[in-house]
Amino acid sequence: MRIYDLKDPEGRVYAFEIENIGRRELCELIRSFPGVRLLREPKWLSEFREDEFCEFELSGQSFRAWEPFGDNSRFWIGPEPPEWCEQVEAARGLFALHED
Repeated sequence: MRIYDLKDPEGRVYAFEIENIGRRELCELIRSFPGVRLLREPKWLSEFREDEFCEFELSGQSFRAWEPFGDNSRFWIGPEPPEWCEQVEAARGLFALHED
């Protein structure tokens, strides 16, 4: 899976983007990660109603996944609030292990 890092002014990865694999598919992938708790999944027809569609928790840190502009080729994944934290590296690593 190709990952696109988003960096803060200090050069630290604070969030990342992945290819749009589908909202429900992303949640299924997140659910399969060890140590991750899925908190919110997309609602019915969410692609028409909400950009933010998924929340999960990793090592006590809340993360969200959203599709900027509601119709994008990538999903944005990062902590809430969107700033660097040590759990970002762990979350990114889980996605990096996933093969298409």
